[in-house]
Amino acid sequence: MGLLVNATADKKILIKGTEIELPSVYVRLEYAARANGIVLEIAATTYASKQAYKEEQGAIFTDVQQGAFSVELQPGEEQNLTSAELYSKLAFEQMGYLVENE
Repeated sequence: MGLLVNATADKKILIKGTEIELPSVYVRLEYAARANGIVLEIAATTYASKQAYKEEQGAIFTDVQQGAFSVELQPGEEQNLTSAELYSKLAFEQMGYLVENE
């Protein structure tokens, strides 16, 4: 349930309110499958690293988008973690980041 979001030459990751650049952040996902079988709500939270998440160090605030968004699934797609990761990965890539499943 995590993604590694990496900065690129064109898209930096900055800690909010600073000029401190990070090479990457670890993003944890939560999702809710709506009863209609079509809508998937996805929430993303960013951490300094996977290790920071495991050590319960708390979320950090960067210019990588956090919060929730909703998607309507295509016919044949399921409301599951795989879909949540796919749509989150696509969203971060559209913002200009390089994304890996973690």
